[in-house]
Parts: sequence; structure tokens; C-alpha cells
Amino acid sequence: MALVASPLPVHADDTDDPAGSSQIDGSGDAGDIGNRPKQSLTIERSTAVVTDSSGFHVTVMVANNNDKPTPAGRLDVSVNALFTFVSRTDIQAWAEGDAPIPTPNGLGSVQVPVIAPGSTVSVTLDVPSNHQGLAAISTWGPKPLLISYIADGQILTNLTSFLTRSADGLDTAQTPAMNLTVAMPLTADGWQADTDVVDALITDKNGTGTTNGTNGNATSSGKPGTIGGNSSGNGSESSDAGTNSGSSGGGNDAAAGNGNAGSSGNSTGSGKTESTKTDPQPVTLSEQEEDSAHTLMEVAERHRNLQVVADPLYLRAANIEPIMAGIMQPADFDITAYTAIGNERAYRKAGVDEAQWNADQAKALVNGKSVTTYAWQGNAGWSLKALTKAREQGYSTVIADDSFDAETTDTVHTGTYVVNTSAGDVTVLKEQAELSALAQGQATSKDAAGETSDAGRLARLLAQSAFYQMEQPYTARNLLMTFSRASSSGWVDQVMGALEQASWLRLTDLETMAKTEPYSVSDTVNLSDAATDASAQSGTRTVLDQLNGSRKDILRLGEAVLKQGVDSDSPALDPQALARQDAKDTASRNGDPTEWVVSLLAAHDDFALHALSGTSRNDTAQRMVNATRAMADTLLGKVSITPSESVSVFSESAKMPVTISNKLPYAVSVTVNSITDSMQIVTSRSTTVDVPANGEAQVSFTIRVSTSGSTTAHVSLADRDGRAFGNVQDTAITSVMRISDMSGFVIIGFAVLLGIMGLWRQFNRKKDPDE
Repeated sequence: MALVASPLPVHADDTDDPAGSSQIDGSGDAGDIGNRPKQSLTIERSTAVVTDSSGFHVTVMVANNNDKPTPAGRLDVSVNALFTFVSRTDIQAWAEGDAPIPTPNGLGSVQVPVIAPGSTVSVTLDVPSNHQGLAAISTWGPKPLLISYIADGQILTNLTSFLTRSADGLDTAQTPAMNLTVAMPLTADGWQADTDVVDALITDKNGTGTTNGTNGNATSSGKPGTIGGNSSGNGSESSDAGTNSGSSGGGNDAAAGNGNAGSSGNSTGSGKTESTKTDPQPVTLSEQEEDSAHTLMEVAERHRNLQVVADPLYLRAANIEPIMAGIMQPADFDITAYTAIGNERAYRKAGVDEAQWNADQAKALVNGKSVTTYAWQGNAGWSLKALTKAREQGYSTVIADDSFDAETTDTVHTGTYVVNTSAGDVTVLKEQAELSALAQGQATSKDAAGETSDAGRLARLLAQSAFYQMEQPYTARNLLMTFSRASSSGWVDQVMGALEQASWLRLTDLETMAKTEPYSVSDTVNLSDAATDASAQSGTRTVLDQLNGSRKDILRLGEAVLKQGVDSDSPALDPQALARQDAKDTASRNGDPTEWVVSLLAAHDDFALHALSGTSRNDTAQRMVNATRAMADTLLGKVSITPSESVSVFSESAKMPVTISNKLPYAVSVTVNSITDSMQIVTSRSTTVDVPANGEAQVSFTIRVSTSGSTTAHVSLADRDGRAFGNVQDTAITSVMRISDMSGFVIIGFAVLLGIMGLWRQFNRKKDPDE
């Protein structure tokens, strides 16, 4: 017996019998009263696969979103034991509450107490396996399930969901199980910058561009490293005799299923192997995310049919070595967006080269182990151009979402395609739309109220998979279902535990699916319109522009600020060279600022690669972009003008001292400029100064004045190419004119003489007769 766990807002209709319990939650955060239905239901726990011995168990939270108390009532659960869904339209209509299907077989009723405004009550109904409602089910498959909340003789709200009966204990003909491959990308979208590592790079504490005490490098994301792993989930799991409960992907799960004879696949690793801890990297995972990665590793250990496709850089960051079916492109790089934008030069200027994410590099990051490589789809579709590029980079098999083939068919079919490209054949494994949407936490429709939680989605997932097998029970098919990058360990454990008990499914591995008879072999691709929308890449273009700007500033530092300039056109600074450079070789050379600049660019390019991952979330990209911008600004800000006191001038000229501070580990040569706001009080314009590493140097500007007054001198820095950078220091200048030389006395004497002559003329002139 597998149970569904998690919250699910719903609505429901009527029935009566078995043992039930209720629990009042006085805290009652039921949401925004007035914007929600007056009463709502939430399935907190439910049996996903019903067998001859499991019974049926469901826990429902009843919420009162009204501003008045809800009277005492009951929750009724009923099913249609003899109904069989015959079309996709029927099963979808029931999920959306629009199908007029009666549910005459009552499974039980449980009392619901008075609920205060804004409060909730959780009630549990346990239906034994010998209950007549369950015994009436004579055929396996999904059955329409109705949950009704009734008070004062009125149905306040209804919920439609599914009860899926397995063939266990039924006297029916057995049909071949349908093949289902379940894949999970072991990656995360919670990358963050390790400021301590970045600070160590900037200060170059070891004088060699290394990041730690011996020979560690802030290597480019393309450099070889030891494997480890990651996940962004935060669920938890525990064994509970085949019963699951929880919410939002957490919960208790069956540790192992008993229904599938599926292949264990080509998984590698033991899940418990200790990998060598690599040197600190500028891009890292939080402690919580590392814990989550280890939890997911344990889930993969319990469910050997789970096909884990791991990002080798996540493996390194989390320092784990899980059981896995293969590895994906490093940092989950978005190959589809790369080809959709079609501007390789923009990516190189941003710090990302094809050598950083090709299949050879992915294998190098797991120390060259024999492991299958897969290219996982990003934010654009797998166009023919994208498939060709993937094949050129060594990926012969790709994972695609349901946008890959826009053709609509009456029944589901094998998700294996073979596309002929100019670089060679590419096997495309396309996910099944409904199953994958449910596994990734999405409802099949906005009107499917029963699918707004993990519990409801799992119930629909099991029902939908059973329906697909019943569509064509004797037709061999292999479907692909994928989890999302953010699926929690608890949710994955819960789903796998339920699937392993589904007698109508045979869980297979990716290698088996890739080798199965393809549904289509073609040299064309039929993408959906959404997958070809070029405007969807505007965010990626913005990220590229920002990364280009920060990388330019680091190159500018090396070329036009450091005293021993580094040629920005040097092959050593090219992203491809950085991706391929040897860490030990870099660490062994000292004293040359080129190696330091190389390490800075390698860190920048590591951030850039992670910023351009296939995750649909933008906050990760923004964190990476912010990190590169902060690193570039910090580097240029290490050369600064020390604040100085105001200057008073008592003659025609004076000197204004300016101190330049350099906190970089290498000497710099910069131009210091000064300009005032006055035409009468001016300074000399510029001077060049060399400042030693971690030191200071002083320059003097000549002040010339022609009158008394005050002004402000604006002192700024510029590189050797005349481009300003860093802070601007404002220094107040006050001029008080004094007699300081012979020319001053001559002017005063001449003025006195003119005054005397004027007085003599006034007293000795002849007056006019009219005066």
C-alpha cells in the first residue's frame, strides 16, 4: 500500500460508514477570506495504489475561509467501483470536476466539528480492505473518487480525485506491463558565491593566484575536478510499511516497492563512496543544499530504478558520488538557449566557451570514469541546430520535454526519436507531458482542483499511468517521466515508492529506452511554437551583456592598470584556454601577474557558466552576475585615492598632495587627474604614478590662483588608456591673497601715488565761475 501525502485545496459531494478521526487546528491560517471559497478541502494523505490488503486511507484538511463559523458536519468519500475511463477527455473532465459520473459506492464518512472562522480541521478516514465499497471493485485501474463536505444537510464543497486499484487479488486477465523510465536531473538552482574564496583570489594570499594554502586554484568551471553531487530539494523520508504522508514533497515513504521487475539500468557508483574533496571553489552550495544532495543520494540508493543524470559540478560541490545513470553537461549549461541565440562570440566575451561544457569536459570532471553523457534540455527547444551542436560536443543522447514533437496523437507512444544531423545521429528521449508535469509539481489544468498539491498530483499520476497502459495493453511502449531540477528528496522518494507498487508498470533505465525501437527517425524536428519563441531568450541576452562588462573590467585591470601589464589578447586569457589549463601548472608558477589574472578570469568564467544554466529561475543567474560585478568592482576599487584635508593657498601658487593607495598584490601604474570648478583657482591636470603592491604613493598637483576665493578640486583615477575608474576624491581649496614679493609692493606704491595725485588735483584745480 502506498499513500499520497501533501496539502491540496479542493471541493467535494457525499457518503457514509468506517472509522474516522478529526483534529482541530486553532491556528487556522486558511488564506485570504473573501478571495477563496467559503470552505475548501485539502488532501493531506491518501493511498496511491490500492491492493487487496491495503485498504484505503485518506486524511483531509477542511478549511473555513468564511467570516462565520461552519456548523458541525461530515466528510463523505465515495467511488464508482465499476467505472472504467475510456478516453483522455473523460479522465481530464473528471479531474476538472466537469464529468457527470456517479459515485454510488460509499467508502465511509467521518464527522467534522464546528470550525471557527479562518481555522482548519484535519479528519482521517480509514477504510479496511474488506469494506464492501472496495470489494465491489472487480477490475484494476483508475476509479473516480469523490470527497464531499456536508453540513446542515447541504453539500458545502466537493473534490474529485482518483482511487487506483492494482491487479493484486483480482481475478482478471494479466496484460503486459508498460515500460516507464523515470529520470531525475541531479542539479540545483541555488548556486551562490563563496566570498571567502573570491577574497582570497583578489588578495592572492599565496602570491600565485591560488585560492588556498597549497596548490588549490580558483579553476574555471571547465577544469577537471573530483566528483560529488547536489540537489535543491529539502524533503525528508522514512520507512513506514508502505505508507506515505507529508506535504509539499516531504513526508514518509516506503523505502522499497514490491511490484516491479524493472531493470536496474546502467547506474554507476555506490552512493556511499567517499570522493576526494576538491580545493575551495568560488561557486558553491549552501550547507542546506549540500545536506539535501546527500538526502537525494540516499533516495537513489533506495530506488535503484530512478535514473539519476547528474551535473558533474554539482557532484563536486556537494562532494558525493551517488548511484547514477549518467552525467549531463557541466553546470547544466543551457545548450538550447546557446543555439537559439546563435552568437558564439557573445558567449566567449562573457567568459563561456564550448570547451567548458562539452562531453569530454563532463567526463574529465568525474576523473574520466566510464559513464554515459546526456544533454538535458534548457529554456529553449531542441531544434535541429541545437541537436547538431550537442552532437558536435559529444552528446549523442538528449533529454527533451514535451515541446520536442508538436504532433498530437490519439494514444501515447514511445518517447524515443532518432534525428539525423550533419554531425551524426542523435537519440532524443522525450518526456510524456502529463506524467512529467505531475512529477514536476504542476497540475494538468488550472481547473484540476485535486492536483494543487503533491498528494493530489500523485493520485492523478498513478491513475494516468494506469490509464495509458489500458489504452493499448498489448502494444509495447516506453514512456519517459522526468522530475524537475527542484524536486525535493521527499517527493522523489514518495513517487518512486508508489510507482514501484504499480503492477501495470515496468520501470526501465535510460539505456534501455535509448535502444528501444524509435517512434520516429527523421532529419527534421517538429517543435511547438512556444519552444521556438526567440523573445524567450531576452533574459539570457541581458545576462551575457552583464557578464561581458564585468569580464572586460578584469581584463582592463590586467592590461592597463597593473604596472606589469598583461596582454588581453594573450591566448592564456581566452575562455577556452582557461577551461583547459592545468591547475597544478598554474599553481607552480609565482610572481607573474598573468597567473593571478588567469585565476581571476577563471573564477569569473565559473560564475558565468553557472549563470547560463538551464534552470528556469532567474535568481540564480542574477546571483552569479552580481558576483562577477562585485568581483570586478572590488578589484578596481582596491586602487583608490586616500581622502585628504582641505588646502589653503596664501600666494599665487601652492602644492596639493594626493595619496594613492594600492591594496592589490601587484604594483599598479595609473594616471591621477585633477580639475577644479573655478577658472581663477586651477590645478595641474594629470600625473602618472607607480604604486607598489599593498602600498601607497604620493603625487603633488600645482595650484595656481589669481584671486582670493574658494573652489573644489575633483581628483580621479584613470588607467593608462585614459579610462576613469575608482573613486573621485573632492578636496576643498581656499585662496587668501597676501603680499608675498616685490611686485606686490610696487602695485601698492603705484596705487598710493595715484591716490595722492588725485587729492592734489582736487584741491588745486580752478573752479568754474558757475560753481
